[in-house]
Amino acid sequence: MLSSVLVSLLLPALIVSFPLAPPQYHLRVSSVPKGSIPEPILPTCSSLTFSSPCQCPEGTSYESTTTYAVIGANAKHVQAVTGNFFDITWLGMVPRETAGPANSVGSTRTDYVRTMRGAYEFIEETLRWDSSPDGSFETAYKQQNNPILFQQEFGPGAFAGELVTWTAQYLGEHETAVSWSCYVCFTGGLNGFPEFHEMGITNATKILDAQGKLKGKSIKPWSTTYSKGAAAWTEL
Repeated sequence: MLSSVLVSLLLPALIVSFPLAPPQYHLRVSSVPKGSIPEPILPTCSSLTFSSPCQCPEGTSYESTTTYAVIGANAKHVQAVTGNFFDITWLGMVPRETAGPANSVGSTRTDYVRTMRGAYEFIEETLRWDSSPDGSFETAYKQQNNPILFQQEFGPGAFAGELVTWTAQYLGEHETAVSWSCYVCFTGGLNGFPEFHEMGITNATKILDAQGKLKGKSIKPWSTTYSKGAAAWTEL
């Protein structure tokens, strides 16, 4: 599932954090000026390393963003609105095509996304889905059809890989903590992702309110971002 997309870069696209294995770092000691601190050799980007800085393809940059919020509704109700991989109406989208049972590992969804660089087909694949009796859940998916190449004024660009995670954690009868993370190797980086995440969570909150299920205290979404320069890449 692609879940994954930019507001200024990608018009409404979908896009979700589960703990991933930390990357292993190895220091490059050779060719380092005496007395200086060697920089770590970052692992190549993959579904196991994407949640920490990793090496992206040449011409793309590693960037990540995580958006946090509290929704004043029961976790089961939050899951009903946001937890179906094939139902992304809360993001204002409908997949063009789906394959496999929803939320099963390996299931995919296909979206035709309009961007500032043209319209492109994105395929996202489910990597993980876990749900608890209290309604808490966590899911992760990646861009399957990478890289997607495009042309821009200063040369070729690419959507070269993406990992998205979405987590909802039961806090109380009418409160659920959510976090939505996106890790990408894109030319042009994360332009618009934080705004898109915040818009999506706000929209989900409004849907729950309209359903009469928003009965607790909500905290508006806020985002953190990180970026790292381009380097080398291996397939997710």
